[in-house]
Amino acid sequence: MDIVVLKFGGTSVCDEKTRYEAFKHIRREVNAGYRVVVVVSAMGRVGAPYATDTLKSLVAYHLSKKESDRLISCGEVISSIVMSDFLQQEGLKACALAPNEVGIKTDRNFSNANIEKVETDYLLSQLKEYQVVVVPGFVGTTSENEITTLGRGGSDTSAVALGAALHAVYVDIYSDVEGVMTADPKLVKNARVLEKISYDNLIALAARGAKVIHLKAVELAKQNHVKLRLRSTTADHIGTYVVEEEISSISLAYKTGYTRYELVGVTTPINCQPLTKHGLYWYASSQDEKVVEDYLTENKISYQKEENYVRVSLINQQRSPKEETYYVSAMKLEDTLNFLHCNLT
Repeated sequence: MDIVVLKFGGTSVCDEKTRYEAFKHIRREVNAGYRVVVVVSAMGRVGAPYATDTLKSLVAYHLSKKESDRLISCGEVISSIVMSDFLQQEGLKACALAPNEVGIKTDRNFSNANIEKVETDYLLSQLKEYQVVVVPGFVGTTSENEITTLGRGGSDTSAVALGAALHAVYVDIYSDVEGVMTADPKLVKNARVLEKISYDNLIALAARGAKVIHLKAVELAKQNHVKLRLRSTTADHIGTYVVEEEISSISLAYKTGYTRYELVGVTTPINCQPLTKHGLYWYASSQDEKVVEDYLTENKISYQKEENYVRVSLINQQRSPKEETYYVSAMKLEDTLNFLHCNLT
């Protein structure tokens, strides 16, 4: 039995129109003779009724992480059942599995659980009976069958873990972009699709903010030699192949949420791990502001700060990734990306 794993993100399953586009990809694989595991995220993004962040907004954050995981896992469970129903309406023999039936077993690190093993017996039995098995991404269960979630981008990790355990012919990650791009196409009009990219370069891009796939998923794919492709739900373009060979490529990535510090009268070395010096200024993630400012206050270092900065990374992949880093105001991000992209060689 030859198996392929197809993962569809929230924007790929948010309504009937996008589900039909996903169906066309699934039907193509079925017609090619494959049994198909479909991994789905919650439907839509912030504001959509069953999106993860919408479900989070229903409560006041007094829940335990264990309770929160039970709540937000509902988005993927609903999505999987809706997708299974849609595929059956379109003539495919499909079913949806519950989280405890999927076989992804994790530790008890609720909200950011680590996969310990994947039990495939039940899933394989369903693949013998059905052309397509739809599973909720992002979700696992502990040895005691407690619901856990795998953290941001966890549906990508689900797909890769299942692909590795099932020895899938390949794993396709579908999203609203055509593959790995030379830059964010929403900000850079002339961004190009990369035909191939190495695991190492994709890991470097994911770590620096590229959103086409989650970092943990790429690392897992490399570790297990999973044949990975990144594709668009709404296009027939083959997308980007992720390969183990060395591939020369240059790409831009960016990560928001940085604060710029101008330090006044510094006479001793700065020994604060979150702070990074770049040019005349120091930068830190906004999440680390309290740590940074407590350190500066304790060491009687005067400072002026400016928020809403972005770290831009230019990754040049030759034998190993080489990075050039720039920090820019968020207001100048689009201009900066377009300028750098015009000068890519």
